[in-house]
Amino acid sequence: MNKKWTIPLVIVLAILFVLVVAYIDDNPDVIDHSGERMSFNVSSGSSELTKVIKNIKTLPYYEGYDAKTVKWMESMGNKQVVFGDDAIVIMDGFEAMKIPYDVDVTDAYVYNYFTAEVVENHGLGVGHTTVYYVKNVKFTGQEIVGNGLA
Repeated sequence: MNKKWTIPLVIVLAILFVLVVAYIDDNPDVIDHSGERMSFNVSSGSSELTKVIKNIKTLPYYEGYDAKTVKWMESMGNKQVVFGDDAIVIMDGFEAMKIPYDVDVTDAYVYNYFTAEVVENHGLGVGHTTVYYVKNVKFTGQEIVGNGLA
């Protein structure tokens, strides 16, 4: 190979390497599920997105959160949030009403199951959960499990 091309080639490869590393660092372990229908298991009622964002910014549990993901969440406006297995699921209020939370039980856990189409998803940061924005929610079932204290 001609020596006059060696230095520019090394520079181009170094730039590509830096870009790839920056992309991987910016998107740790996040698989794009946009357009997919996914199943979710949630154990809490819905919360307002603004309150969830405030908690992410202030609670020590969320320390090291991804600022770009929070900015994306802030851009959504008035939405509802449910928490599930390794997921924060954001949806419109109408979609959230499809999931029943009015079960009156004590000494038990209530799990709600639903499927939804993922519009977009982002990682909340290394060691944190994935945030999903969904639509077309379909409630698929509910399970009530005793907590073993009764």
